[in-house]
Amino acid sequence: MKMIQTKTFPQAWLEACEHLLAKSSWEDTTVVLHIDDPTHMSREDKQVANTLDRFLVAHDEHSNHTVAETIFPAYEYVHRGVEGVFKTYPDEIFPRIESHDDARHWGTYAYRLLRRTDAKGKTYNPLEDLIEKMRQKQAVRASYEVGLGLDADVATYDGDKDRRLRLGGPCLSHLSFKLLANAVHLTVMYRFHYYIQRAFGNLLGLARLQSFVAKQVGASSGPLVCHSTLAVLDHGKAWNKSAVQALIASCRPQSVEHGSSAPRE
Repeated sequence: MKMIQTKTFPQAWLEACEHLLAKSSWEDTTVVLHIDDPTHMSREDKQVANTLDRFLVAHDEHSNHTVAETIFPAYEYVHRGVEGVFKTYPDEIFPRIESHDDARHWGTYAYRLLRRTDAKGKTYNPLEDLIEKMRQKQAVRASYEVGLGLDADVATYDGDKDRRLRLGGPCLSHLSFKLLANAVHLTVMYRFHYYIQRAFGNLLGLARLQSFVAKQVGASSGPLVCHSTLAVLDHGKAWNKSAVQALIASCRPQSVEHGSSAPRE
């Protein structure tokens, strides 16, 4: 297991990659990232992001931004505001995404957060409901769960659709929002996490989602905690181990930022 605390998520991602690289299996259970300021990116962080993006695109994989959009539709938010998130994306954009083969196993998180059907067959918006509850109870300490499918929760895992899948399905299984001292804290759990192909984009999308919720509530963004129950430094068909080692080496000298917290065991 490994606990890492840093100021920004690119720093956390790189330190986690370094940890996995030191493992003989290139994987580990219980890798926990505590990111103090998920909305901040230094110049060095942006260089790491660009280096990883070039690597992914060169190997015909999705960019960090594309992966992030599967968690929070930032493009629609920037161009159409809240309506773009709550209405345009789930009602107009996602139906086009859903027809793609990849959507059977990946890329549906944002839709799962924005559209659900209750026991009576009524469609509702879980994220909008969560934000409204946070607004109503802003003056008190509160916690809001997203992932178990209970009364006030939003299920990323859908038993009706996902239980028969032997492979694939949502790796992001739980999101927990907390409103503490007028700051929105977010803790998430991944059951399986590919650190080269997905993790950086996942963290980017989660940071955007957290910032969106905070703005709607009228609060600031607090820390982001990401718990990967199994973290993997992925390699195989798209790239080999040598390519991964070269990628991490190319990011390493660009990632140092004075004042970042040291990793903790």
